[in-house]
Amino acid sequence: MSARRPTILLITVAVALLAAAAAVRLVVAPNATKLPGDTDQTVRYAGEATLLDSKALQSGDTAHALRSGIPVTVDRRIRVTSTHGDTAVLEDTTTVHAGEQSLPSSKTYALDRGSRKGTSPPASTPAEPSRGALSAAFPPGAAQDDSYTYYDAATRSIVPVHYTGTARREGRTVNVYEIKVSAPVKDPATLEPLPSALPKKLVASLLPRLDSAARARFTPAVLSALPDPVPLSYLGQSTLVAYVDQQTGIAIDQTVSRKVIAVTTAGGEPARPVPLLPVSALTFGITADSMKELGDKADSAGLKLILLTVAAPIVLVVVAALLLVIAFLRRHRAPLHTAV
Repeated sequence: MSARRPTILLITVAVALLAAAAAVRLVVAPNATKLPGDTDQTVRYAGEATLLDSKALQSGDTAHALRSGIPVTVDRRIRVTSTHGDTAVLEDTTTVHAGEQSLPSSKTYALDRGSRKGTSPPASTPAEPSRGALSAAFPPGAAQDDSYTYYDAATRSIVPVHYTGTARREGRTVNVYEIKVSAPVKDPATLEPLPSALPKKLVASLLPRLDSAARARFTPAVLSALPDPVPLSYLGQSTLVAYVDQQTGIAIDQTVSRKVIAVTTAGGEPARPVPLLPVSALTFGITADSMKELGDKADSAGLKLILLTVAAPIVLVVVAALLLVIAFLRRHRAPLHTAV
């Protein structure tokens, strides 16, 4: 009996190692790809802006109502404020710095920690209506197709995400996704500082500053048919291009173009919306320093994923196999003594 005990022990340990390998692959590894509860990351961008000077506009100084070519920097902080099982409450804060101006904007999302898609928020937690759509992050191993949708907070609309191919960023392979938005602005925080109407005389004085296509739409007949004051609504137009690490889902690079355009309604049958002028236009991309930080983070997270999802299960299976081989050899080895 004593000679069999080491063999039984070897087999028992081997089975335990195989069970551990299965647990690592099926339980630990999927948990490793979930959005961490301690996520807190700041990404920096740089670019330029065209901004409406409301004071100049209201005073009739149309020559200085729009300031263009303003250098801007953008700080975007994404942090998980709480987790509730597979749901994370995420705060996405963007601050645009233009000269002495700082323009903050903060949105809250409830995300599925695995898919990164919007989900139902916990009770009594206000969140953007992004259910089923991406908003602030891509998942690890993101699909190379057009299966995703994206929630745009300014227009509160959900639009398709288009996969356009692969590229290289910071030595890593990335999927490239393009997102385009064109819809009425619905976000109260975006609309709050914008005028709901302008005096007709002021609109007429703005016409020389519009581009040729806009001037062509504002014929004398159209202008005369407008009410006084001229009511305004706003159109949000955005183009985002994200370079997403194939393994970790980290957006190592990103370019953003966003416009808010004042729109009025021209007379006629049927009445039609006529773009008047952009009240803001931002174009920016991730800085080189932030891109390097994101690349380093993707390297570190990618190594962790490889260790948990590939290396650890393989090592456990190999050790278990060696133990089973040793147990088999012990069980079937020839006796040391034979009868005479």
